[in-house]
Amino acid sequence: MPQRDAHHDIVKRALIKAGWHITAEQYVLSYDNVYAFVDLAGVHRTAPTSSALMGFHRENDKIAVEVKEFRGSIVRNFQQAIGQYILYRLLLSDFEPDRELYMAVTTTVYDNIFDRPIGQLVLRGVPINLIVVDAMTEEIQQWIKPTPTASP
Repeated sequence: MPQRDAHHDIVKRALIKAGWHITAEQYVLSYDNVYAFVDLAGVHRTAPTSSALMGFHRENDKIAVEVKEFRGSIVRNFQQAIGQYILYRLLLSDFEPDRELYMAVTTTVYDNIFDRPIGQLVLRGVPINLIVVDAMTEEIQQWIKPTPTASP
């Protein structure tokens, strides 16, 4: 099994605070005897609150969450994370299409990568669902879903 990212437990606690029940750590996706491991899987079991962060969730929504910390070479890690996210999304579409995939990052990673021009370029081109977590408070700051682009 793959090694956990340093922020794994922070993201897990943030999801629990936001009303998610963690159903698996190292959620296994298999396809033709090839195995992939998504960091977390969860189900939203609480009624929606007035919070803007949780308001769009319905009871029993299912998610899979890949936690990323981007240590070392940012470009290399960014390339790997995008490829991994795309592979997991494809596997989930076959394996469990009602489970939505997210990439979880801290506010620092979001500010240093995704909120910069290169990150915005990627987010425009690759539909990535993001969860942005404050590592200090262990709370979800943003749920970011891609907006569909209009066809010419």
